[in-house]
Amino acid sequence: MRVALVTGANTGIGRAIAERLLHDGYALGFVTHDRDEKAAAELRERGEVHHAWGDLADASVPGRLVREVAEHFGRLDVLVNNAGLSTAKPALELTVEDFDKTFDVDVRAAFVASQAAAREMTGGGVIVNITSVHEHVPRPGFVVYAAAKAALGMLTRGLALELAPRIRVVAVAPGAIATERNDEAEALEPEIPLGRPGEPEEIAAAVAWLVSDDCKYVTGTSILVDGGMAQQVVTREAR
Repeated sequence: MRVALVTGANTGIGRAIAERLLHDGYALGFVTHDRDEKAAAELRERGEVHHAWGDLADASVPGRLVREVAEHFGRLDVLVNNAGLSTAKPALELTVEDFDKTFDVDVRAAFVASQAAAREMTGGGVIVNITSVHEHVPRPGFVVYAAAKAALGMLTRGLALELAPRIRVVAVAPGAIATERNDEAEALEPEIPLGRPGEPEEIAAAVAWLVSDDCKYVTGTSILVDGGMAQQVVTREAR
């Protein structure tokens, strides 16, 4: 049985990814910030689940969680670095603490978890980093968030070079996705060429494809799943 670990897996995109990978036959390392036994119990009805938790802002935690899941199942095939912070403030209101915490969770935690996962993936594997459309395009109020996601995108490319050919490393860059945390997704419809926010299950489908054998010649790239949002469409016709 293949084993996948998903961080931030109890809500939104992470929950959809966890459910999809269970559906596809993976055993699941279900990693959350706090001890969410309700969500873990719900997922156990769908397949084999090991629940581990901890604060990824603590540098000692990501590696520990990866090792715990790998030890429990005896292997690790897929790591999905999904957990992240959406720090939204005007640039001049951001604090050093905002910067550090965002990069600690969105970048450092993914790096440390990826290091630990690569050491466990002795037979090969796939690492998927969930970035953002703002890995590719900026947005007012997202100076630190976009910078962290861009850093995670470059981390993806660097790790893909160093871990090949044994391990593939890829990124998925969601646009405006309708989740409980993203209460402005519908308001962004005018910025989305496809005219609607995405669903978490659509991100999960992209992840499922990237970790499958159908995608075994893909590494070091970031897949936009954004309804065309990164095209920065200007609605007024040029004259």
